Amino acid sequence: MRDVEAELKSLVAARAAARNGPFLIGIAGGVAAGKSTLAKTLAETLEASDPELPVEIVATDGFLKPNAALEAAGLGMKKGFPETYDSEALHRFLDDLAAGRKAETPVYSHVTYDIVPGDRRAVEGAGVVIVEGINVLQTPQARSRFGLSLYVDADPSHAKAWYLARLHGIIADDPNSFFARLDPVQRDAMFEAAWTHLNLVNLVDHIAPTMAYADVVVRKGADHALIGLVRQMSH
Repeated sequence: MRDVEAELKSLVAARAAARNGPFLIGIAGGVAAGKSTLAKTLAETLEASDPELPVEIVATDGFLKPNAALEAAGLGMKKGFPETYDSEALHRFLDDLAAGRKAETPVYSHVTYDIVPGDRRAVEGAGVVIVEGINVLQTPQARSRFGLSLYVDADPSHAKAWYLARLHGIIADDPNSFFARLDPVQRDAMFEAAWTHLNLVNLVDHIAPTMAYADVVVRKGADHALIGLVRQMSH
């Protein structure tokens, strides 16, 4: 039986080992598809294969515009759509890393559901930087900076279940979080509406089409296991 995870790890390790300078890996996919989990798995693989190799993981959530700016622009109900990101800032960030320069990203909190004011994270332009987010492959400028790009593909019904589980996990872990303070009935209705009218629409209209730009498409099953891998490395 094909070991998809082992095959992917081997591919990523080989590409990273052959790098010449900073090596950027992009991981795209829908909301709750498992991008951050895959990023962690690949980072651990790279660190184990070369303990001297610097490996960083960056989520593009930090490049979302603050909630106040989204509301002012009438985009409060489209959070996550391409126009709600500061794409120019993301491009500068990737350009700096690719050139071997230190770069900074704003910090996003899933607890407050907003950018953390004044908080910045510095990332060295060295070794391997894994950049994960729903918008990773949406612009030619971003795509051009990745030495390897992956797309995590999951059945939308599975992703919805993972999305709801993640939100309820945040509530359980932090009773003072943004969502925990809402009335439970109102909250559950909000979650359903967010998935149906926001996340699913964004997936179909903006995220899934970027699968065509990925070097490798990784398919996930209902139990989060990797069940398929398709190489499209002709870009």
